[in-house]
Amino acid sequence: MASKKHGNQPKKNSRKKRKAAIAKQNNKIQNNAKQTAVKSKITEPSVQKDSEAKTELTEQKTSDTKATDNSPKPKKKEWHKLPFHTTIYFIGLVLYLELLFHGYHFGLGNIHTLRVILFAGLIGGLLSLVTSVFPKIINHILTIALTVLLCIIFIVQFLHYSVFKHFLAFFGMLQYTNQAADNFDTVWLNMKSHALMMFLFLLPIILVSVFAHRLLNLNKRNWKQSLIIFGSILITYVGSIFGMKFLAGDTYSAFEMYRYYTSVDMAVEKLGVCETFLVDTRQGIAGKLGFEDDLQFHMASNSSSATSHTKEPEADKNVSASDTDTASTEESTEEIIDTSPNVIDIDFNKIAEESENASVASLCEYFNTLEPTKKNEYTGMFEGFNVIEITAEGFSGYALDSNLFPTLSMMANEGFVFENYYSPLWYGSTLGGEYANLMGSMPKNGGYLSLSHGAANGNNFLFALGNQMKAIGYDTYAFHNNSSTYYDRNITHPHLGYTWIANGTGLEPQVNEWGTTLWPQSDLVMIQDTFDKYTTKQPFHLYYMTVSGHVVYSFGGNAMSQKNQDIVANLPYTETTRAYLAAQYELELAMAELIQELKDNGLYENTVIILTGDHVPYDNMEILDELAGHELEDNFEAYKSTLMIWSGAIEAPIKVRKPCSSIDILPTVSNLLGLEYDSRLIIGQDILSDSPGLVMFANRSFITDDFSYNASNGTITSFDGSEISDEQLSEMRAFVANKFTAADAITEYDFYKYVAPYKTYTVDKLTQENRNDTNDSNAEPN
Repeated sequence: MASKKHGNQPKKNSRKKRKAAIAKQNNKIQNNAKQTAVKSKITEPSVQKDSEAKTELTEQKTSDTKATDNSPKPKKKEWHKLPFHTTIYFIGLVLYLELLFHGYHFGLGNIHTLRVILFAGLIGGLLSLVTSVFPKIINHILTIALTVLLCIIFIVQFLHYSVFKHFLAFFGMLQYTNQAADNFDTVWLNMKSHALMMFLFLLPIILVSVFAHRLLNLNKRNWKQSLIIFGSILITYVGSIFGMKFLAGDTYSAFEMYRYYTSVDMAVEKLGVCETFLVDTRQGIAGKLGFEDDLQFHMASNSSSATSHTKEPEADKNVSASDTDTASTEESTEEIIDTSPNVIDIDFNKIAEESENASVASLCEYFNTLEPTKKNEYTGMFEGFNVIEITAEGFSGYALDSNLFPTLSMMANEGFVFENYYSPLWYGSTLGGEYANLMGSMPKNGGYLSLSHGAANGNNFLFALGNQMKAIGYDTYAFHNNSSTYYDRNITHPHLGYTWIANGTGLEPQVNEWGTTLWPQSDLVMIQDTFDKYTTKQPFHLYYMTVSGHVVYSFGGNAMSQKNQDIVANLPYTETTRAYLAAQYELELAMAELIQELKDNGLYENTVIILTGDHVPYDNMEILDELAGHELEDNFEAYKSTLMIWSGAIEAPIKVRKPCSSIDILPTVSNLLGLEYDSRLIIGQDILSDSPGLVMFANRSFITDDFSYNASNGTITSFDGSEISDEQLSEMRAFVANKFTAADAITEYDFYKYVAPYKTYTVDKLTQENRNDTNDSNAEPN
């Protein structure tokens, strides 16, 4: 028994060891479980059953993995998936672009900034709705697409202003997008010179393309949220419009810009780029559908009194002959001078009634209140003369200060000398300048190009010089040494009364020795190729639109600058200014050639030449500073230029001090030629009449005989130091506003077609005899 008892003892010890091992193992398992719980941030039960411990012992890795996989995960804060996050994005985007643009051009310390911010928020909210009604992938694409579109709109506006010094009306200019390519060099230079701004405008495109899917909730928004946002936008928008209307008291208030869209430049400043885009689109669509706005004239108690800003409007105050012409002046004073008004006997009441158009009736009422200009000692001075009118590309009178242009200087100083002539920068660049020169009116500031719009609609250009001269028996031709169809001139200029001859229709483009078409073309060659062919019959009226002075001004990118580089090589100017003068020198050569042709053909003393620019070199205004010898004031002084009305028949200079501008050319020349016209119906006025001087600019600034008003900053400058009353300023602002309204309405409602039946034409006897001695006056050009 003893040996048996001794034999069982090891078994007892073995059980104890096993129990100890199991206990040790259980402790180890529990420790492992606790470590796993810490890692997974969960708590495991502290007590395990023996059977579970055994299972975990044999399947430790599996249980650990399962414990980790099956443990509940913490909820992440999905801060970027807030329900209105795309709304925040688009509001922020539009605000960023608007403030960047507005701050650069106008500064942020003005009342318009608050309005721009408000409209930016509303438009941003509206865009967020568009990008939340579709499935996620479509919303994502739309978000990027709308961001790109917005940035492009701002970039185009920025570049357009940097080149042309006015903003762009997108809707009316879509048909001319191909011409951006024609000015690509100029656009590219401006992009490089404003590289930082280009980057800042492009930055949102980069950011949204990279981060949109990470930071924006692009899921389809439920209808309740969309309804809340839309309702908020609608209420705020309507409230804003009523607020603008309630506060409207100024002639050019924000409400005026919103409601009537009279100026794209003022609309951009007062409403912002995006809101102007919407207003432009609204007006464009309404025009296409035939909806018309009522005309808004600011009627004073006596409209003519608004022009009486000159204290003593004496004829000799602003116009005087040279001292060397005393004898002829004394002789002329003994003659009986016809000072009757330059008007046509028009029944405005009948027109208003028969038109059945409220806007036409408003125009009739307005014109009937105006004081016409009077005939004067210069009326009919050039009656029966041949007439040559020239619109010179990019020409400024400051170029004459270089002493490089003897022929042009002679024409400027030995004919009519207009000492206070301005060439405002009109909408539409060259075509806007042509419209002012040829139609005696400022073009519409946005929406469309007035000359193209009027011609396309078949408007009656009754008082255009080409139509007037053609009607009394003149041969009338218009020439241009660029593409015949550029700016639709193949439509507009025949409508102005001319046989149209340009590159592709009567003229061959000039090429260099390698057969490459020159850019720009030579004005000298244009004169040489046209004068002899179209002056064989008299009297004639020729119109030239030149191109040699066109941008870009560089010796590598401008064929005329390169051709005349040696002429300007030693001038003390920068390369850009020398290149500009070299390009304009081709015009000097052309005028020298033209005058020599007049002499050779016995036409020197019975031909009158009218020459001025279409606009200043707007893309390189520093050229004018350099030519003037100081930095020019950029609202008025930079646009002071030269108008030449010259003839070999003028014996001594006739100096004119009256403020005048490009829209005054047509009525002045019409009076000099003794043509029948109604001075009330042309926006400009006869410079040589005794009516007060007035120069108007696209931004509604103006110059009178007594003072100037800068609409961009509200500055009034009195020329004699006298105080300008609020009433006087208010009357003049209203008078100028009415002029712009009437100018637009004449084109919009084809007003001259109602007047045409009242105009009669008297064919000069000499003119008629010349016509009888020639072949068909309407023969096609060779």
